[in-house]
Amino acid sequence: METTPFFVLLFLHLGGLVLGFGAVLVTDLYGLLWIRDRVRFPQVVRVSSVTEKFIWAGWGVMVATGIPLLLLKGEVDNLMAVKIFFVALIGLNGLLLRALHDKVRGYEQGRDVPAAVLFRLSFSLLVSQIAWWGALLIGFLHRHVQSVIEWPDSPWLLIGLIAAALLALWAGGEVLVRRKRTAAEDLVDEVAP
Repeated sequence: METTPFFVLLFLHLGGLVLGFGAVLVTDLYGLLWIRDRVRFPQVVRVSSVTEKFIWAGWGVMVATGIPLLLLKGEVDNLMAVKIFFVALIGLNGLLLRALHDKVRGYEQGRDVPAAVLFRLSFSLLVSQIAWWGALLIGFLHRHVQSVIEWPDSPWLLIGLIAAALLALWAGGEVLVRRKRTAAEDLVDEVAP
């Protein structure tokens, strides 16, 4: 596995990681600055419009180089199956974030964004962080600790638990947002003459 093609692919793979995950971190940093009232909402939308291209390019390079790296390795162990799940989750979540970005782009100020959209955006950013950091950690373990890791005993069980936990968190958040919206509408109805 320690061949010239391996090192070329690894270099490109790591370059894609720097490009994609670096852009994710910049985007999330601007989101946090907006939450802390340090930057204005339109600036966050403009920055995310630019970084989105870098995120997709980095993710694409990582996938395009990851496939031949897997072929050179010759097998997909249990922990690598979890990493592949995280990489797929990054892509699927990116599609959802793209749709959410189109929704928030039309708002002048951040306070105008409906609570349901803000929850979905926050949840998608959480999923993004979990998936990127998870894939990064597994990649590090495979490169620097052991090249074949037969943990967990059942990767599909772990993948199912992660997916179920994320779905439960999303469903719970959606229910809470709807209840708050309904309670606010009831309050408005009571106050209205």
